Amino acid sequence: MYTWKIYGITVVALFLKMLAIILIQVNTRRKSNNFSTPEDAATFGKGGTGVVQESQLLQRATKTLNNDGENIPIFLFLATAYVNLGCWEQGTLIYFPLFVLSRFAHSIAFLRAMQPLRTRAYQLGLSVMVVLSGHILWTALSK
Repeated sequence: MYTWKIYGITVVALFLKMLAIILIQVNTRRKSNNFSTPEDAATFGKGGTGVVQESQLLQRATKTLNNDGENIPIFLFLATAYVNLGCWEQGTLIYFPLFVLSRFAHSIAFLRAMQPLRTRAYQLGLSVMVVLSGHILWTALSK
């Protein structure tokens, strides 16, 4: 039963991480009066139609969110299957926090242009998903 609690904490942590990136985007757009569409600039900006060229931080925040959108849903599907199938319970205490840590590190490294940390953090998250997949297949095929 505690595995669902760990899952819930994991989901909230990943949501809060993504929300932080969104807030970085919003604050950067407002400070620079740089919006992605003319209607946003007219509504939230200080006049004008917005700036075509986005700041590097804004570009990095957008790319970070895009990367999250490609990786976090897959992890959550795998994590749901992992918990539902009753895979190794201790795994939720090891793999789920490792994935969250990898995504936090990846985001920080992406925003601050830190290589090779960004790649290593991505590889850690991907490795966690591969391990979860192995546990899921093992459990599903052995029952």
